[in-house]
Formats: sequence, structure tokens, C-alpha cells
Amino acid sequence: MSEQQQDQMDVTAMMDELYDKLILLGYEQGFVKAKGNKPLNRSYFSVQNNPSEQFTQFKSLVKWLFQLNEVQTSDFGKLEDPVTLAQNILNELKNIGLDNDFPPVKLRQGFGEYNVYVLLQLATRAVKVKKISFKKFKVEQPSQTQEEDQVQETGSVSSDSDPEVASDEEPEDIFNEQGFQRDEDKMVIEAKVDPKEWQKEVERASQKLKIQLKVDAREWRNHYDQTKQYSQQIKAVLPEARGKLEKVSDELSEVLDRISKREQTINDSMNDQVKDFKRKNEDYRNIEAQYKNLNNAIKEMSEQYRQIDEKYNMVQGKLNEHGSVQTDQSPVIRIKAGLTKLKLEIKQMDLRIGVLSHTILSRTFQDTKAQQEKEFNENGLILHESDELSDD
Repeated sequence: MSEQQQDQMDVTAMMDELYDKLILLGYEQGFVKAKGNKPLNRSYFSVQNNPSEQFTQFKSLVKWLFQLNEVQTSDFGKLEDPVTLAQNILNELKNIGLDNDFPPVKLRQGFGEYNVYVLLQLATRAVKVKKISFKKFKVEQPSQTQEEDQVQETGSVSSDSDPEVASDEEPEDIFNEQGFQRDEDKMVIEAKVDPKEWQKEVERASQKLKIQLKVDAREWRNHYDQTKQYSQQIKAVLPEARGKLEKVSDELSEVLDRISKREQTINDSMNDQVKDFKRKNEDYRNIEAQYKNLNNAIKEMSEQYRQIDEKYNMVQGKLNEHGSVQTDQSPVIRIKAGLTKLKLEIKQMDLRIGVLSHTILSRTFQDTKAQQEKEFNENGLILHESDELSDD
């Protein structure tokens, strides 16, 4: 199976699901009868039929589904441009949380996968908004005793009986279990006739409804006589019909000859116009070729201009950067500030060196004085302060 056939099957399945949901939403009453629209079938939007009519139906159905979804929209009928209308539909879908990743042009044709997909999205949301729910299908298996009682009550039914006879209320129970709402117009018709009496009536009437064909031994003779009669009628009519047909043939031949001569006359009289048309057509082709060549040259020059403009912008940026570096005084200011800070630190360092030198000299003087006093005390000599100063 090809990919195109697979896509077609998917669209058909989606359209079938869409049709079922439209039926649940009351499409026949609310859209067809109330709006006066054309009824749809299960493959209306899946295949191409009449794109203009299909797009009109698509537009009306989308507007109706928006109303079921309780969404206030503008009047789509006043929009003449299909692309604008498709864009508005996608915007409204996005506003209600239904995002789509395809362009609006896909909806313009009025049929196909994208149109069915949009309608199916709206119908599914409308089913949720209307709170239409389904119960799980359950099949009750009757016990063997119930089956025997049922057989005894209904009796045996022959193959010629009517299949639409209902012997109990089981179909109504099945519909109730599925969760369908009761509708008097759509409820199953319940038979109130005794099955046994109905079976007797069927057996009585079936004998009268049978058709028995009687074989006639002279039937082949009748066919032969009838065929012979038809042959004689054809032979009688053939000469007259042949003469009329030959006359019609001669008249047609004369008409064809006149038409041929008239065509030749028209061709001869229009020869100059034909030559002029051919010449103008050739000029048009030459002009069109020149236009294409010039258009291609413009595209090439535009590309070259774009490249040159990029290079110019790059060079301009480098020049601006270089100029800003040259005129920037901030490095010089930073250097001056650094030198000033360095000189200040040198002064502070010289001051600290002077203080440390004075401290070391004072300490050395005190140590020397203490040592001399110790030596004089050991030798019994007293050193006066004036002598110490003179010695120094």
C-alpha cells in the first residue's frame, strides 16, 4: 500500500469519526434544518468534489461548531478572502487551546486532511462541552435455564420467518446500558403481537407469495417467429433508411467542403495578422528572456552589495575601535595615578627607614654605654659622664 493510499484511509477514518460526533451533537436538526445547509455524507470532506462548495460548507460548519463550543466569533460569511478566513479560524482555535502547526493555506482548498482535522478537533471539544458521555457496553450472558424457558415460550422459528420480529425487550435494555438518551422518534418499536400467532400468519402468507413459473413448450417457437418478424421489418425499412442516410452523408460532405474552403479563405485573409502575431510573440519571448537575464543580474549584484556592505561594516567597526583606543586618556591617567602613589609609598618607606635607623643607633649607644659601665665597675674605676662625652 502506498503512502498516498494510507493517508487517504486515515482521512476517511477521521471523516467517519467526525460524522458520528456531528450526529451526536444534533447536526441534522441544528445545522441542516435550522440553518438550511446541505446535508453531508461520511466522505464529504475527505475527497475532492467541488472545492468552492466544500469550502463554503466547511466555513458554515466551523462557525456552527464554534457556537457549540460557546466561542464568540466574527461573521465568517463577510470575509471574501479564503486565506484571511483560514487565518482567523486558526487564531480562534489557538485562543481556545487548540494549537495547529500548519499554514492557513492548507484550509483554503476546502477538503483534505487538515480541514477534517480542524472539524474533528472542534467536534471533540463540543462533545466535552455538551457533557455527552458513554457508558461501557455490557453483554449479559443468559443462564441455561433462561434459554430453555425462552425456547419453550417462543417455539421454533423457521428460516422463512420475518427477522424483524422482537420476542422480548432485550434491544431496549442494550440501548439503555450504552447510555443513549431516550427519544420517542428514535426508540425501538416493540411488537405487542403473540409470536406464535405471528408465526402462523407468516406460514399462511408465505405460500401465497411464492411465484411459480410455468414452462411453455412452444416458447422457443414464439422467439423464432418474433425474430423472423423483426428481420422482415428491418428489411422493409432498410432501403428507405439507407437513402436518407446517404442523403445526410452527402449534405455533411458538402458542409465540410464549405467549411474547409471558408477556413482556407480566413487563413489567407488573416495571413498578415498571423505573421504580425508571430513576430510580436517572438519579440515578447526575447523581452521576457532579457527580463530574466536582468533579474538574475540584479540578484547577483544584490548579493555582491550585501557582501561588500558586510565588509564595510566590519572595517568601520575596526576603525571606530582603533580611534577610540587612540583618543582614550584613561591609560595615561592611570599611569600618573600609579606614579603618585609610588612616590607616596617611597616617602613613607624613607620615613620608616629613618625611624628604624634612629632606633637602631639609640639601641647601640645604650648597649655600648652599659658595657663600658660594667667594665669600669669591675676595674674599680669610676667613669664620669663628662669623660665619657669627651671620649666619645
